Amino acid sequence: MKAVSGLASVNNRPRLIPSYKQTERCLLSIFMSALEIVPEFRSEFFKKCGYPSGRTCIYSSYMEAKYAAPNLPEVRPDGLVVCQRGKTTWSSFIEAKADNANIRPEQIQDYTSLAHTLDVDAVISISNEFASTPADLPYHLGARQRKNRSVFHFSWAEIRTFTELFWDETEKCTPAELAVLEQCLEYFWEKGSGITTYDAMPVDWPKFVESSGTELGFNTKTAGITEIVHGWQQEKRDLCAKLIYETRKSIVMRHDAGAYSNSEDRIVYDRKELANNYRLATTYLFKDSNVRLRILADLKSRKLSIAAEFSPPKNKMAKATTTWLAKVIEPLVFADAKVSFDWKGHTPDSTISLSDFKQHPERVCEGKKEAPKNIRIIREIHDVRRFKSRKGFIENLENCALELANACNEVGLL
Repeated sequence: MKAVSGLASVNNRPRLIPSYKQTERCLLSIFMSALEIVPEFRSEFFKKCGYPSGRTCIYSSYMEAKYAAPNLPEVRPDGLVVCQRGKTTWSSFIEAKADNANIRPEQIQDYTSLAHTLDVDAVISISNEFASTPADLPYHLGARQRKNRSVFHFSWAEIRTFTELFWDETEKCTPAELAVLEQCLEYFWEKGSGITTYDAMPVDWPKFVESSGTELGFNTKTAGITEIVHGWQQEKRDLCAKLIYETRKSIVMRHDAGAYSNSEDRIVYDRKELANNYRLATTYLFKDSNVRLRILADLKSRKLSIAAEFSPPKNKMAKATTTWLAKVIEPLVFADAKVSFDWKGHTPDSTISLSDFKQHPERVCEGKKEAPKNIRIIREIHDVRRFKSRKGFIENLENCALELANACNEVGLL
């Protein structure tokens, strides 16, 4: 293949323990090493670029792809990956930035020209800039360049989330492969790694919050609503990775659109829910327990609700259940928390402040014999100013969710 045979050096391979001084070089070297060492991980990542590499492909990768031929552009992509299956070959250049550095469109234009000359199929850019999908670039690239070669973009936070979820859910890797991914994740979560998290809703967020409280409102065709939904999708994935990292528990994201819905179904559902009810929601299921973390953002009321929902122990009646719960949650000290009981039959729910319940748990079960179907520990944040803020909304949401999840973990509910 011309892209490999023309390299000035084929010895500059990615290393799991790099010695580069540049942050983006270290990040890319570690990520590309993980792709090389863990075939299943590589296969799942390249599917996002439209290439089903499989774990049995012949794979090679190179850092700083420099070409000495005089007829080639004097550019040097940060990386080159090559997959060969039978007689077919797929390859891609990679350009990476870290910290606050953004991808420069002119660089990608140069790389697409080089890719065209060397029969490289794609160009992948990676930075801390977020994109709705890998094909939706956060920078402008002319139609001609995109027509010649496929161009994809990933944020480092998205790659970290992808790695975290793959590590958490896969059963196809060896212990050694999982250990490699775990070490990669430890680096990705380091403050000095160069990865910044998703920390702000899209630019139109304040406008949508404001519109939800007016008679005019908005609908599924309002400009910007798709960007809001894509931002919410990104935040849900980012928070899921943080929950896994903080609690070290296996988590599955559940969507109201149904367990068998695809990504497009979920986007359509969220857009309708936002337009019709001014709400955004998500649920995280902790797999090794029966705890579900339910998050609801109500734009109209400017309120965030985070609830840890779980079923009571079996074979306990109402009084025994409330006595058990009072002992379990005694260490919890959330001033804003409530405890809600979903009773069987037509008995209305009971909701009481956490502090009152801990002092008088017996009051909740007065006149009741059977245990509740579900119990919820609920925290609500009603801060209008910060709800409207693109960053304040994310900060309140993540701080509250992580605090509640960690607290449930510490008392043994997870």
